Amino acid sequence: MSQISTQVLLNLLDPRVESLPPPPPPEKDFRNRLDGVVIPVWAGDVYLAKACCASVRQSMGDIPITLLVDGRATDTRELERLAGVRRMVVQDVVSEEEARLCAGTPWTKMLLFWISPYERFLCLDADLLVWGDLRAYAEFDKYDFMVTHRFHNSVKFERPEQLLGCVSNVDIFKQLDPALDWRGQEEDNTGVFFARRGIFSKENLMALRRMDCWTCFESGVFRYLHWKALHEGNPRTIGHKLQLFPADQTSGPEDRFLPRRGQPLAVIHWITKKPKLGRRYRAFDDYRKLFLKMTGRTKWLDARLFLEDVSVWFQRQRRSLSRRWQRIKKTSP
Repeated sequence: MSQISTQVLLNLLDPRVESLPPPPPPEKDFRNRLDGVVIPVWAGDVYLAKACCASVRQSMGDIPITLLVDGRATDTRELERLAGVRRMVVQDVVSEEEARLCAGTPWTKMLLFWISPYERFLCLDADLLVWGDLRAYAEFDKYDFMVTHRFHNSVKFERPEQLLGCVSNVDIFKQLDPALDWRGQEEDNTGVFFARRGIFSKENLMALRRMDCWTCFESGVFRYLHWKALHEGNPRTIGHKLQLFPADQTSGPEDRFLPRRGQPLAVIHWITKKPKLGRRYRAFDDYRKLFLKMTGRTKWLDARLFLEDVSVWFQRQRRSLSRRWQRIKKTSP
């Protein structure tokens, strides 16, 4: 390792093995900038959402949190023990067709553009930690749709093959909007975005969803909407560099770890390798413990986390076996 690389790493904090410092206090009162936070959750996300909710409470105070729950049977009672957390079940608030096309996948986030309980909302994936009051970026007086990029070195699309991860046919952008220029645009991650409800119509969004060309769920649609808005100026849109990916070894260190000094606001996103039994991350466990304390449980914290990890592992194995059995039944004569 070169001397420069060593120096870079010494100035960075690794959330996988280190605790995060207390989040920076907000520079001013941002409470009137955002109406609420929405966290999409399905059964396999509940243990992740506990840490996410605790981080929101620590950094963003008593802002309302709504769980966008995929599946009526998904048990979120523990999450709802945290003050100011409520649930909204996808299958109860959209049509049968909308549920069929969007439930069971990250497409559920697209529904928020017309069913969000908040006019101005922040959508957060369950597998992340908020570090700092993100309302500092909720500039709804200037913008209607704010996407987020890598923390430091955002990838810029220059070649058609770079887009294959979000669309199966790059020409789809030309078909949708011949004037759209995707070259030079930055890659965003839909795990964090701010939006104003109603800026995109349900009819247009569902028409895009029905197109069989998106290979990475909602990511391609969101990028198309963002790039089109940048070109047309409506809705007003911008991108912010916020997300760190500690477990993504394809990213550079500046996009994985938190600066030890001069720390700006950040989102710690566990993409590629989520925490689980046998793969524990220090910062994630810290916030799981914080959730327990916030909900009145202050003893045997490590034992509680271990038992939850074991339970999550068994649930994952049961779902895997169920999927295998369904495949066998379909292929059996």
